[in-house]
Amino acid sequence: MKPEIDRVRDDLETMQKALGIAPSVGRDWIQWMKRDKWIGLWWCLPGFILMAAGLLPPNHTRYLGFVPDQWAGFLVSAVILCVGLAQMRKVTADDGRPEGLIREYKRIGGLTTEGFWFGAAMLLQVVLYGVWCRHYGIGFAPCWAGIFLVLGSSWLMTAVASKVWTLLGWAIPLLGYGISLLLLPDHAETSRVLSGLMFVAIALSFSFISVLQIRLLERQHAAD
Repeated sequence: MKPEIDRVRDDLETMQKALGIAPSVGRDWIQWMKRDKWIGLWWCLPGFILMAAGLLPPNHTRYLGFVPDQWAGFLVSAVILCVGLAQMRKVTADDGRPEGLIREYKRIGGLTTEGFWFGAAMLLQVVLYGVWCRHYGIGFAPCWAGIFLVLGSSWLMTAVASKVWTLLGWAIPLLGYGISLLLLPDHAETSRVLSGLMFVAIALSFSFISVLQIRLLERQHAAD
């Protein structure tokens, strides 16, 4: 009787997946999620660069026209771009992983039509916030902190509304960084160290959420 029930459940999940009604979270997802659970730790790399830049003594010597702090910013931007692209390429690779899992990763990463419009809305939100700050003469420091509070709040509401709890890996560190900027003294070195800690928190949050999701799925399938 149980094999027949499992077959009916698999057929139902296949139809849901084909119709786009709900992602098919099957047992075959778990082994691939275990392979990907530590991939988020790569986000520690830009964090370590920022913390090193904040802790090193100030150096105003120019190299190829730029001071070391500016070179650190260029390096961090390049690392963020490379880590983001490499991570999405890894989790969406056609290497035998279930198609439903690939679609779910694309949905979380914003590589869908809905993700595109969500990203456009987030960008418009930041632009309008910047215009508002400029119009009312708000200084750079409070405006910068406010941007991360706005973004963190948006990610938090999106995670709760869509129940995509992976997005909390962005929401919580962004909110923590914005609040820390408001509470701590306004120093460039402090801001860089906090930025680095934010990326480390993002990396640890993603890994923690991934491990938690895997354990919940294992318990769910064990109960079945």
